[in-house]
Amino acid sequence: MQYTVKRLPEDVCCLPLRGVFAPEELPRPYAALETAQIADYPWDKSGYKPEAQARVGWNEKGLHALMCAREETIRAACTEIGGRVCEDSCLEFFCMPFPQSDQRYFNAEMNPLATLHLGVGEGRPNRVKVRGELPEGFVTCASRHEGGWWAVSYTVPMSWIEATFGAPLAAGQVMRGNFYKCDESIHPHFGTWAPVVREQPDFHRPECFAEMRLA
Repeated sequence: MQYTVKRLPEDVCCLPLRGVFAPEELPRPYAALETAQIADYPWDKSGYKPEAQARVGWNEKGLHALMCAREETIRAACTEIGGRVCEDSCLEFFCMPFPQSDQRYFNAEMNPLATLHLGVGEGRPNRVKVRGELPEGFVTCASRHEGGWWAVSYTVPMSWIEATFGAPLAAGQVMRGNFYKCDESIHPHFGTWAPVVREQPDFHRPECFAEMRLA
C-alpha cells in the first residue's frame, strides 16, 4: 500500500475553506492530488462507517493536508490547541517523515472547528505535545457543516519539519504514515486508510504505517 504525495505549485498553500465543502468542486491543484479513502473500520460494532478521504501535497512551504468526511451529525466542541479533539468528530494524519533515520512521527488531529492536536514522538508514550498556540507557519481552517460533507485543511510548515526532524523534505523521499477518521462521543467509530491489526482501537501503531512517497 502506498500513497504518492504530489508536488503542488509553489504559490499554493493550505486550501482556504469557505462555506459548505464539496469534493467535486476542488480547485485544480487539489483535485490533482491522489485521494486516500479512509474506508477500513476494523473495530466496527455499530455499522457507522462514514465516507472519508484524505489528500496531501507538498512544496517548499511544507506539507498541505486536506481531509473530509460525510456525516449527517457531527460533534465540534474542543477549542483548546492540544486538547481532546478525538472526542469530537475528527480527521487525523500521522506521518513519519524520515523513517530510515528517525522513528519519530507527528500526529495531526483536527476537529470541525479547525482545532489542532499536534504531537511528536516514537509511540504513544512520552509524546511532545503542542499546547497554547501553534508553531509559526501552521495554517488551519475548516468548512461549514450542514448535514453532509465537512472538511479540514492545514499546512505543516517546512520550517517546523526541519527544526523538529533535522532536515527539510525532498523529492523522492519515502515517508511512512496513515490517515484516520474517528469520533469517541456521539457515534464512536475508528476508520483507517492503511490497515491496523490490533484487538482494540489504536492509531499509534507506526509498524502499520504505509509508504508515502514525495513525487
